[in-house]
Amino acid sequence: MSTFGEVNWTDNLDFGDSKDKKSGNKDLFLRLTEGDNEVRFVTSPHQYLVHKVKRDANNPKDFGQKVMCSAIGGSCPACVHGEAKPRWLVGVVDRKTGAYRILDMGWAVFQQIRKHAKNPKLGDPQKYDINIFVDPKGGPSAYYTVQTYSKEALSAEDQSIKDTADLEDLQRRVTPPDAANVQKRLDKIFGADGAPAPQAAAARTSGKPAARAGTPTVDMTDDEELGKAFPAFAEDTQ
Repeated sequence: MSTFGEVNWTDNLDFGDSKDKKSGNKDLFLRLTEGDNEVRFVTSPHQYLVHKVKRDANNPKDFGQKVMCSAIGGSCPACVHGEAKPRWLVGVVDRKTGAYRILDMGWAVFQQIRKHAKNPKLGDPQKYDINIFVDPKGGPSAYYTVQTYSKEALSAEDQSIKDTADLEDLQRRVTPPDAANVQKRLDKIFGADGAPAPQAAAARTSGKPAARAGTPTVDMTDDEELGKAFPAFAEDTQ
């Protein structure tokens, strides 16, 4: 769970026991919409770890806010609110707009693409277009369905986008913050006077065991809060 940065689709992944000119550009992220979302990957996936922190764990309408995990640096104040889960950023060409976008994906999408990547007849997902079909009525098993198209060389326009993809930007976005900045994020969620760990408390009082560490499951709210997914931690220190 400590891996972050660029990874390969076929890596053996273990899920067991600064501010820049693009930081505030919400349009840079691709929002998956209901139905077809056809893209062409132009970078490798970049992995990061994130918590979903809820102000009120007993409120079914509180879907939580994303807080990146700082545990790799030695400590993480958000870890008391639940296990950090891996997610991945990847640069894509959005076929609807023909523009470069960053796709932020959870395990439900990643594991399907990974399966295609490990198929010797398909291989590297950068060699063919991919369609991510979103069905809000499909339930956890069919909310996202990944479809592949035949292998096809990049067009001149696609190649230009790939050649100018900012890998340093992707790496910066997945680099963990320090514990102090995570705490400032938590203060904004709960208030500067602090708060108990509501999710941990809910697990103790619900009569249900806390979730065990393991393979992440689908989170069908992931694409609803991209504007808050990568806060400008550098701004929080000013």
